[in-house]
Amino acid sequence: MLNNLRLKFNKYNNNYKFEASIALLFMVFGMLAWKVNYALGAIPVILISAFLMVLYDDFKYGIPSSLVLLFSYGKGFEVEHFPFDIVIPVLFYVIFVLGFTIYHFKKEKLKHLKSCIGMIILSISFIIPIFWATLVTKEFVVFYIMYFSWLMYTILYILMCFNLNKNSFRMMVFSFSSLTLLLGFELVFELYKLHTIEPDRSILSFTYYIGWGLCNEAGIIICFCMPFIFYELIKSKSIIISLFSIFKIFLCLGFIFITNSRGGLLFGGIEFISLFIVLFFIKFDMKKIKITYIVILLSIVLSIGFRYAINNDLFESIKNTIFKEGLDSNGRFDMWLDAINIWKSSFRNVVFGSGIVSEIKELSLYHEVAESFVVYHSTIFEVLVSAGLIGFIGLIIHLYEKYKMVFKKGIVFGSLLLIGYIVVDLYGMIDNTYGMYYYMVPLAILMATLRHSKNLEIYNDKKLELF
Repeated sequence: MLNNLRLKFNKYNNNYKFEASIALLFMVFGMLAWKVNYALGAIPVILISAFLMVLYDDFKYGIPSSLVLLFSYGKGFEVEHFPFDIVIPVLFYVIFVLGFTIYHFKKEKLKHLKSCIGMIILSISFIIPIFWATLVTKEFVVFYIMYFSWLMYTILYILMCFNLNKNSFRMMVFSFSSLTLLLGFELVFELYKLHTIEPDRSILSFTYYIGWGLCNEAGIIICFCMPFIFYELIKSKSIIISLFSIFKIFLCLGFIFITNSRGGLLFGGIEFISLFIVLFFIKFDMKKIKITYIVILLSIVLSIGFRYAINNDLFESIKNTIFKEGLDSNGRFDMWLDAINIWKSSFRNVVFGSGIVSEIKELSLYHEVAESFVVYHSTIFEVLVSAGLIGFIGLIIHLYEKYKMVFKKGIVFGSLLLIGYIVVDLYGMIDNTYGMYYYMVPLAILMATLRHSKNLEIYNDKKLELF
């Protein structure tokens, strides 16, 4: 019976309209999960994705569902409370994924382990300091989990490599492109809620949580996703798709703007300009060029009108709120100095690190102040403190493996992704990216997809080769 269903509905499995619709539908369920109730949105996503994976014997539908399950949690995480409402649905999903993996396992899939040597080294090096983790007392026993974070990211990457196939690239592009709409929905609604509570306060002065993370962390992920929207625009074969892609690009800029993050505005602006330059150095349909020019020209006109006719104080407000501290480090320099002092305090720390929990301080955590471990707001300092020189070597190998994949993906997609990687990695020099679940899960999905992908077409419905 299942084979009959597959034959009957197989035409949809490689149809770009169907795949784009599934990605968008899942993001709508994600909005429902975030705004109303997590289970209300998460359970339909799990059931639909599991049904499609079984029906088509194709794991690519696990890409948008994994992203939704991660980014639609709106309650936030607290040290004192175990998040049963997210853990239970996700646990069922994980059990299904493990079952799918075991059922489809083939010995030759172990070759994928060669592509994550850096991540394996990082996994081991982050675990080693657990043996001298003196700060992890009974009160903070939950922090032990953090020592295994890189191991979990590596396992996720391996599972994705085992299950995804050569037919997964398009779904990956559509999923990351659509994710920006979910993140933007969360930013707009949370900011609107805060503004209704304090209507006299500038919307550019809020720093706020959206459940799974902080507003500036959403900005990081939007920067991560932006190259995929540009790729949709470049590859589109219809005016409607081109306009929708341009619309999403400008939405991304607006969403980054309302994160009220200096880093987001700086690196997001650099990324947009860089991607836009690439756009006109490649072979591009003249109709799309004209449309793009017209849309951008109208946007500039509307922006000028907004600046002078509607809100003459906009730029002054940006200067006095988002950039009120100029290029001040906001305490980062002191934090980095603390990291260096901890790292070089002993030979053991230099080589192996002092562990991911090296300092515990009172920090602002989801609408409250509580004691938690310090994250050093820099990829380099975080890895050195947590895992020492061994971990740093693992990071260098991992970055080599990551960028090596990019140069095998053609001039068009490779250029766009390279810009995205560089921008976010530079962002990671002054903020939290590497080692943070909200960045590592999308990265693991992306790298695993690229591990398989050879055909980079997204608007071609020709049946693609599996495995």
